[in-house]
Amino acid sequence: MTIDRQPGRRAGQNRGRVRLLASVAAAALLLPALALAQATTSTGDAAPSGATSSGAMTSGAMTLPTIDVGADRQRDANPPTTVGSKLPLAPREVPQTVTTVPRERIEEQKLITLEDAMKQTPGVTVEPIDGNRLQFYSRGFEMTNLQFDGVPTTLDSRIFASPDLAMYERVEVLKGPAGLLNGMGGPGGAINLVRKTPKKTLEGYGELTAGSYANYRGEGDITGPLNQSGSLRGRFVGAYQDRNGFQDWTTQDRAVAYGSIAADLTPDTTLTAGAWYQRMSYKGAWNLPGYATVVNGQPQFRLLDVDRSTSLGEEWNRDIFTSKGGFADLEHKFDNGWAVKLATHYIDNEMDRKMAYAYSPVTPGVNRTTLYAQKVRYDQDQIGADLSASGNFGLFGQTHEAAVGANYERWTFRHRAANPVGSWSVTQNIFAPNASVAEPAWRDWQRDTKTTTDSWGTYGVLRLKLADPLKLIVGGRMNWWQTKVDADALARTAESSASVRGKVTPYAGLVYEVNPTYALYTSVTQMYQPQSFVDASGKVLEPLKGRQYEAGVKADYFGGRLHATASVFHIEEENRPQADPRYPNQSIYISGGKAQSRGFELDVSGEILPGWDAYAGYTFTRAKSLDSSANSGSAFTAIAPMHQFKLWTNYRLPESIDDRLSVGGGINAQTSMYNEFPSLGGARLTQGGYATVDARVGYDVTEKVTAAVNVKNLFDRTYYQRINNVQSGNIYGEPRTVMLTLRAKL
Repeated sequence: MTIDRQPGRRAGQNRGRVRLLASVAAAALLLPALALAQATTSTGDAAPSGATSSGAMTSGAMTLPTIDVGADRQRDANPPTTVGSKLPLAPREVPQTVTTVPRERIEEQKLITLEDAMKQTPGVTVEPIDGNRLQFYSRGFEMTNLQFDGVPTTLDSRIFASPDLAMYERVEVLKGPAGLLNGMGGPGGAINLVRKTPKKTLEGYGELTAGSYANYRGEGDITGPLNQSGSLRGRFVGAYQDRNGFQDWTTQDRAVAYGSIAADLTPDTTLTAGAWYQRMSYKGAWNLPGYATVVNGQPQFRLLDVDRSTSLGEEWNRDIFTSKGGFADLEHKFDNGWAVKLATHYIDNEMDRKMAYAYSPVTPGVNRTTLYAQKVRYDQDQIGADLSASGNFGLFGQTHEAAVGANYERWTFRHRAANPVGSWSVTQNIFAPNASVAEPAWRDWQRDTKTTTDSWGTYGVLRLKLADPLKLIVGGRMNWWQTKVDADALARTAESSASVRGKVTPYAGLVYEVNPTYALYTSVTQMYQPQSFVDASGKVLEPLKGRQYEAGVKADYFGGRLHATASVFHIEEENRPQADPRYPNQSIYISGGKAQSRGFELDVSGEILPGWDAYAGYTFTRAKSLDSSANSGSAFTAIAPMHQFKLWTNYRLPESIDDRLSVGGGINAQTSMYNEFPSLGGARLTQGGYATVDARVGYDVTEKVTAAVNVKNLFDRTYYQRINNVQSGNIYGEPRTVMLTLRAKL
């Protein structure tokens, strides 16, 4: 376990947090017990008058023989998914690569946030922007399509803090363009978060976690019927986490609340509604510059070799992220197998930031960098609605599937920023930083940018069974889109606008069932993504355009318990946005030209043997810029390692030994990544290839209580998980951490 280097400074802070966490955790563990007691009382299950306190019958009662009831563990590592389509399909039926991170794996690996789950997803790179915000990449391209129960929203990395997975049943990831449902999305793919839903049976759990860097967490989940018939049911999830970061004086706390109800209005009509709230407060400095020297007239760069605990900032640094919202879904199922669903949602995201950060290269031997400061406020609102119908129909002696629908989304983003009064800068020694400089006085907002985007369209998909082994999937979407950008409300500048009318994004695929085990597939998907980024003149950039070709084979082994996919892909994209180097940190962009990505993936998930689960994936990616401009393409080498391998496996010992014990382990490995700067003579910042190893041991203390120890980065590998530039933005990966979890369920 990593030793806290500043126990005296943190002790006073931790005592207050521990008391609060103890209260939350105690409530989390007591919640199922209280619910069980209430359920027992309400059903009148008191001890019979003729029973003793031990439950034995009186001597006059008849004694019944003991009956042992047993059942195999039920697991589904590859459930039907709706990501990229309104039809619930098994992975072998989707003519693209799909990966699912199921609930049981989330619990085994202690995947607390979406960031944790995506780090374990084959072919995905997670790039932190700073201490909280992040971006996801697949096959070299950013993933901007985030769905909740299949309803698309916009993932904007400027204000995106990773959702807590306590609210969700599983994570589904589709690789490649997913424009069928929302039409507007890049070639990276789509992420679908499947919410936990109310159940008709009483279920629940409480969980306590304690770990390295004073990491404490309490989590509780309870669901069940709210009336005798179960036609009205509810679910509540709560979690609170408080932890220190591995950098000096860094802290983070997270509070999550989620509730939902479901009502059967008729036997075939269900209304589900819910709301959530997540607040995260972060204090710390995440950013490191790099070394810069000049040798024989050529610049040379390399990453800092400081301790991973180094914080280059000030102790008044603070980020506060708040996300809240609600949803309401109404679904009706017809007797003929068709279903109609109306889904609506509202999302409100806010971020307040005061930050002093390193933003100058370090000269070896001088070992100093300069801090600059800024105050930022981001506000984002999203409202959306999706109306769809799906089901089967017969034609020419075959049964086919179809889905049609329409959806609408309004997205508003406001960005305000201000600098300190006067000229504020602080120089720090990277080996002995002083974080006690007072917070400056701030100017009034110097920048106020607002963007409003409306997107709506209609879509449809047909899964036509041409013959018993062959299915043709065709679909498309007609899109309407418009955006208005007020690049500087304070200066009362004119708004920029752009619009799209009736743009069609087609989709086509084939699936050929070779036999019950193997299926061959191929697909062609187009993408078209309008942008709200503006250039130096305030003009909105041209939309992203591109397409993907994919082909592969899918296999289901052991009756479908183990699924495997092997695929090859080719992606083309143009009009990529990149930050204009003439205006650093000002959200001004230029189009970066064309790009291309080619590669192949191998993905395996499921149960190898009874009690032995495995999730593994290998990805080969060769992404590059096809544009000759000096500012294009270098980011590919920092976000798309050529070789990437991910593995997690967990084994529950057989009953003959001790089936209460389970052991697990995993590895994440990748080849080197670097950022190259052609305008500076091709100088590079490089992180060599590396691998991290995780391990787990779990033990069922009773049928209802489990204890587990998870160790991440077991061998304490030192590496940079983000490579940015020599001025700033380089971020270390987390050192070894140990977490002890105690879980009790109903």
